Amino acid sequence: GLDAYTKPNLQPRAAGPSKGSTNLRVTCRFDYQPDICKDYKETGYCGYGDSCKFLHDRGDYKTGWQLEEEWEEEQKKKRARAVLQAAADALNSDTEEGEDEEEDENQFLIKEEADGLPFSCLICRNPFIDPVSTRCRHYFCESCAIAHYTKDPRCAVCKENTYGIFNVANDIIKKSKRINQLKSKKKKNKKSNINQKHEHEHEHEHEHEHEH
Repeated sequence: GLDAYTKPNLQPRAAGPSKGSTNLRVTCRFDYQPDICKDYKETGYCGYGDSCKFLHDRGDYKTGWQLEEEWEEEQKKKRARAVLQAAADALNSDTEEGEDEEEDENQFLIKEEADGLPFSCLICRNPFIDPVSTRCRHYFCESCAIAHYTKDPRCAVCKENTYGIFNVANDIIKKSKRINQLKSKKKKNKKSNINQKHEHEHEHEHEHEHEH
């Protein structure tokens, strides 16, 4: 009644921190690149096109832990080269010191293909699974395209009528196969380099054993 408005509740507040809400979830996201267009970076497509005020850059730069990891790996290689160089100097005093590698201004840039094709679905923003393309040349996962078509027959990007036509995106499939082949080649080259390094170290160990 009237007492609820004229007489405030003067009950003492319970001690200790207040209990957090159970129906709310607080999330925090730090944007370290506020000048980059997130749609173009995550999907390779931006609806604003050239009129977008943000920078269209799909390049991904290495973070601090990646730089530290590469620096430690480079230091290990330098120490291994120093050991091999010292062993070679003991056998032959006429060896020449190798020149230091020149630093490249783009050594911290992770290169990507600039063919204009998106690398993830424009709906779920995850890597393509059975990619398809619409008549307006927009690319989606097959399941995402069908699920969206049941709700809206128009394209999820440009709102053009798709008429239920979804073609197999052969160019996306070729691109993913090419990327997988390059990754497998890099892995094989890395393994062969490691094996050659181990064989070289074993040869020097055997040479030292024969000398003693």
